[in-house]
Amino acid sequence: MKKKRIPAKNLLSAYVEMTKPRISILVLVTAYLGYYLGLRSIGSVGLDWQNIQLLFHLLLGTYLSSSGAAVLNQYIERDHDRKMERTKHRPLPSGIIKPNQALIFGLSLSIFGVLYLITFTNLATGILSLTTILFYTLIYTPSKRLTVWNTMIGSVPGALPPVGGWVAVTGILAAPAWILFGILFCWQIPHFLSIAIMYAKDYEKGGFKMLPTVYPDTGHTRYHILFFSIAMAGTSIGLFLIDFVGIIYAIGTAVISVAFLIMVIHNIPFNTRKRALTLMFSSIIYLPALLIMIFLDVML
Repeated sequence: MKKKRIPAKNLLSAYVEMTKPRISILVLVTAYLGYYLGLRSIGSVGLDWQNIQLLFHLLLGTYLSSSGAAVLNQYIERDHDRKMERTKHRPLPSGIIKPNQALIFGLSLSIFGVLYLITFTNLATGILSLTTILFYTLIYTPSKRLTVWNTMIGSVPGALPPVGGWVAVTGILAAPAWILFGILFCWQIPHFLSIAIMYAKDYEKGGFKMLPTVYPDTGHTRYHILFFSIAMAGTSIGLFLIDFVGIIYAIGTAVISVAFLIMVIHNIPFNTRKRALTLMFSSIIYLPALLIMIFLDVML
């Protein structure tokens, strides 16, 4: 029997879908945040041609490596994704892309992205990118089927892009970079746990050990969300406490952090999809708002 040929347009869309563009764009935003603060730390405003070129190389290399990690993650989880409603129509489970094609694609993006960053930014940024890919695919991805701590484990590589942005400019690690890491690490817990609440039964079908799946009728998930939301608010103020930003940032960040905590407390016990969805959107608003506070601090 002759195999049905997939139109080139659909095949291209499938390859793009595997790179998870929305997540990669979030990675670019956080990498830019680190880049921007790195420029501030060396007294540059980032308007000269050399800095513009560096930003372009940073974003392109980061996008490639982030996309590669996303593809490799789906390659590893393809059999589990097939069991879940929210993922069974992805290119690999649906058969649009063959496993070996996805593996080659993911490895190519990852390797090229890391080499690109080493060549056009610096060695430290490339090593951070490689560390992120390896941690994400070899530690976080299998941990989803082994332990409920997987969300915390996955938050480590997820918090490294702003550090990469900082290192691309400065070439070294410093306190502001670690604070950025802490902010993003803490932010991911309420964000991804809210998603886990929404798709708890689906994750169970796929064999993933998420907190809401393993402990559906306890306070485990709520305590984690509340604790890391408070930790995120405290860490966000850290940039002011080390005298890296001014009072405008401190006041603005305090306002958005309190607003987010009010949303968290209001939506406890997160026992419905609607409440979890509200929390997820609140977390999505928080990061751009934080970036705006940094820009306002500089302008005012």
